[in-house]
Amino acid sequence: MNKKSGFTLAEVLVTLMIIGVIAAMTIPSLMQSTAQQEYRAAFKKAVSMINQAVTLNYALDGRDATDYSEETFLDLMTQRLNVMSMDDSNNALYTADGMWFQATNAGDGVTAHGSQCNANDSATPDNVCSVVIVDVNGMKGPNRPTTSTTRIFDIFTLAVYPQKALPANETMGQVMYQK
Repeated sequence: MNKKSGFTLAEVLVTLMIIGVIAAMTIPSLMQSTAQQEYRAAFKKAVSMINQAVTLNYALDGRDATDYSEETFLDLMTQRLNVMSMDDSNNALYTADGMWFQATNAGDGVTAHGSQCNANDSATPDNVCSVVIVDVNGMKGPNRPTTSTTRIFDIFTLAVYPQKALPANETMGQVMYQK
């Protein structure tokens, strides 16, 4: 009368099926949340890179962003960022860490005023020296602009003031500063 206890094959299969269903429901949302956190962190890094470029340019050359028009701001980025390749026709460049930057005169409701930008360093809509569009993961997808704080994608817009760069609009600011 040797009675052995254990699980039957049916019990093991049912347990594995339940685990599989739970995993299928939770993994996609977990992956999406992880990607959004990566985009947010890369956006913060991009803002820091542009701020460092503007600050370094001022420290070394005595020239702040008022000395560059929206068309020539690419020159400042080329001098101060670790550039891997450039696309002069689009005022764009790729950095060594895989980010894509494009200097432009408008984007996400922000317009650069170029030569009218003054050095008083006030961050007002009338004192934007250049607008920079950043794709934080370069050629990788989804290559969609971020338009809300609930669905964060990989393209962001920065407003460059005389001595600093900030998120271009309220949505970009919330993406950057919320936890």
